[in-house]
Amino acid sequence: MSEFDYSGIPIGFYDQVARGDGSAIRKAWHLQKFQRIVDCLPPGPGLSILDVGCFAGTFLSLLDEQRFTRQLGVDILPEQVAYANDHYGGAHREFRAIGDVSDIHNLGESFDCVTCIEVIEHLTPELIKRLIDNVAQVLRPGGSFVLSTPNYASTWPLVELLLNRFSDVSYEEQHITKLNAFNLEKKLAGIAPSLRSCFALEMKTTTHLLTPFLAPLGFDAIMRLSSAVPHKSWRVPFGNLCLAVFVRNSEPSPTT
Repeated sequence: MSEFDYSGIPIGFYDQVARGDGSAIRKAWHLQKFQRIVDCLPPGPGLSILDVGCFAGTFLSLLDEQRFTRQLGVDILPEQVAYANDHYGGAHREFRAIGDVSDIHNLGESFDCVTCIEVIEHLTPELIKRLIDNVAQVLRPGGSFVLSTPNYASTWPLVELLLNRFSDVSYEEQHITKLNAFNLEKKLAGIAPSLRSCFALEMKTTTHLLTPFLAPLGFDAIMRLSSAVPHKSWRVPFGNLCLAVFVRNSEPSPTT
């Protein structure tokens, strides 16, 4: 999706972060993020969902099978997709490798929900346009397009700087399109006009202000605290992640 070599990331890395016994902060960060995304999705049952940039399949593996009876994850990394299928694939959940986001409209399916969890910051503007145009083609009218991305109007730039210098994963070359809670919709619509012609913004908020960093004080208690305030009533624009929900309208799909 960009010039960064994502094949160098260890297979299953982020899945092991989310499920392992390592850093409580990193584990809380990922699980709270997934929790917020799930809260933004329709209640079901019998929904279909496409997760773009699924990596090792962690997010879809957390979904209720009755609520989401058809689950498909796609990613550009065949080794990560193989890991996802080996660990979490099944009759209702499948993972596929694609060349890039331009292949989404060739999946041969339509979906009730599409998620894009911390993906767009890794993409060039041209690929973001292709992504949004393709999502408009496969998302059913009334369906939800949920995305998250780092909020560069928060403490995230400092967090990113520390990660680049001291952690085993650097984002210095990975994050090439930087958005914030104030310009997210306008900037994305400037890149992809189909965002305004094909979607309506249902909700925009931020998350991950403090609770992930408090996880070492008591992981389970902090996870409960993180969900104590419903995301739809949280209006603080300085959380470290932007979270937005767009609803597909009935306008004609853009051509790719």
